[in-house]
Amino acid sequence: MSQELPRAATGARPTRKLPLDFEAFHRMYRPIYVHWAEIRLGSRADAEEAVDAAFEKLLRAWSTVLTKENPTAYAWRVLRHTTIDFSRARDRRPALIGEAAFETVALSQAVDPIGQFEESLSLYEAIGQLPPRQMDVMLLQFGQGFTVEEVAAALGITPAGVRSTVRHARRRLEHAYGVKRRLEATRHETAAQGEGECDGFVRSESEEGHADDIAH
Repeated sequence: MSQELPRAATGARPTRKLPLDFEAFHRMYRPIYVHWAEIRLGSRADAEEAVDAAFEKLLRAWSTVLTKENPTAYAWRVLRHTTIDFSRARDRRPALIGEAAFETVALSQAVDPIGQFEESLSLYEAIGQLPPRQMDVMLLQFGQGFTVEEVAAALGITPAGVRSTVRHARRRLEHAYGVKRRLEATRHETAAQGEGECDGFVRSESEEGHADDIAH
């Protein structure tokens, strides 16, 4: 590409003058783009590469992007598709967990960090099954701590749209995650009962053997 992007990570200066509105857009949204891509790819370096590739696409078609009804929402779709293509090209499965599970407020304040981490892993797995927009909103707001307004601005939707998306996502998670937790609890209870029965059987055999020894 003949024009170099103003990379935030390196602080490099563009070799040619870029459209001012593109520079402002890049400066405003690159950080949140990178946070989202890092969750999906599990690597900061890969996230920055994927985000820069998305911005390169946007820059090449910038005049067309500005004609879209919602340029910000369009840019987010470009980011999402570019990140997914990036993952596929490297034959990787989207991470979705990575460091994100470690960064939750609940984990940092947990009395039982190991238990909370297991909870976080299960929750992130459930989030990964959500529809794309619901997943994006939940990862950005609850996984990375961005505000409703910040998430709305990045995705090109209204704050009310973010709140509505969160409500729908919560209902899905309460069902999927709640069902999974109940199944896991049942499995643990069944395993515990099985161990108890096994212990009882061993004790019975031991007691019977001891009785036989006495009889002889």
